[in-house]
Amino acid sequence: MMKSKQLKYIAGSAALLLVICLFRGCCDTLFVANREIFVSPQGTNTIIIEYDHVCRPYVYQKTWCGKREIWTYPGGGFMETVSFGVEWLSENQFRMTCDDKNDEFDEEYIITIPE
Repeated sequence: MMKSKQLKYIAGSAALLLVICLFRGCCDTLFVANREIFVSPQGTNTIIIEYDHVCRPYVYQKTWCGKREIWTYPGGGFMETVSFGVEWLSENQFRMTCDDKNDEFDEEYIITIPE
């Protein structure tokens, strides 16, 4: 009788974990159009830039258990596909630039990774 309850508990926990993993994977597919990963020069920080379906970038710092949001694009989005370039200024600071073809809407942001 006791083994039956333990087996049901273990099976239920495994099923719940599987559902959580599937949901997390589906959320990425639904909400993230593109993802770029950049590592600092000495390798101490990793940033992830994710673009939603209107090419708004969101910047995350990779942590041991996932990611932490450190910056969100202040504008409304773009009508075309864009990609921001990353230039590391130090281990905790980088420059994100977006250079359009006509030099009309060039953008530059300096982002510091919080400690």
